[in-house]
Amino acid sequence: MSLHDELAKLRDLQKVDTQIYQREQALKALDSGDALKQEAIALLKRHDAVEAALRKAEGTQRDHELALKSLEEKRKAVNDKLYGGRITNPKELGDLQKDEEMIAHQISTLEDVLLEAMDAAETARAEEAEIGKALALAKRRWQETVAHTKAETERLTKEIAALKPERDRLAALVDKSLLRRYDEIRRHSQGIGLAITDSGICSACHITLNREIMDRMVEGFEVVLCENCGRILSPSL
Repeated sequence: MSLHDELAKLRDLQKVDTQIYQREQALKALDSGDALKQEAIALLKRHDAVEAALRKAEGTQRDHELALKSLEEKRKAVNDKLYGGRITNPKELGDLQKDEEMIAHQISTLEDVLLEAMDAAETARAEEAEIGKALALAKRRWQETVAHTKAETERLTKEIAALKPERDRLAALVDKSLLRRYDEIRRHSQGIGLAITDSGICSACHITLNREIMDRMVEGFEVVLCENCGRILSPSL
C-alpha cells in the first residue's frame, strides 16, 4: 500500500482525534466553581459580621428606648407631684422642680444618643441587606456553575466515549510505525499530528511551504514534516 493511501487513513483518524481533543480541552476549560465558592464564603463571613453588628446596634437602640421610656415615666411622676396640688411646701416644690429639670436634661441627652443609635442600626440594616443580596447572587452563580459543569462533564465524557471505538477502528488500519510517529507528534502539538497542505500552505501553522517540501510530499516516497510546526504533511484531496 502506498504512503498516500496510509496518509489518507491518517487523515480520517485525525478527524476523529480532533473531535476527541476538542472535547478533552473543553473538559479542562470547564469552570470548577471554586473561585465562585470562595467568593460566596467571603461574602458569607462579611454577612455574618454585619448581621452581628446589626443585632448589636438594634440591641443598643432598644436599651436606649427602654431607658428613655423609664425617664419619661419618672418625669411624669415628678410632674404629677409638682402640679397635682397635693404638695404645697415651697422647699419640696423647689426640689421637685430641680428633679424635673434634671430629668428633662437627661431625656434630651438620651434622645440625641437614641437618634445616633437609630442611625447606626439603619446603616447596619442597609449594609446587611446589600451584602445579603450579593451573597444570594454569589450562591446562585456558584450553584449554576457547578450544575452546568456537571452537565457538560457528563455530555462531553459520553461523546468522547462514543468516539473512542471509531478512533480505535481507524487507528488499527494505519501502519503501526506511522501511527506511533503520528501519535508522538500529536501529543506535543495540541492534538494535531497531521496537517493538510492546501495551496501550498500548512493547515496547522499556516506557513507557506517551500517547493522542495511540496515536491517530496507529492512524490510519496517518505513521510514529510512541516519545517515550521513539525507535523506530518498530507496533500489535500
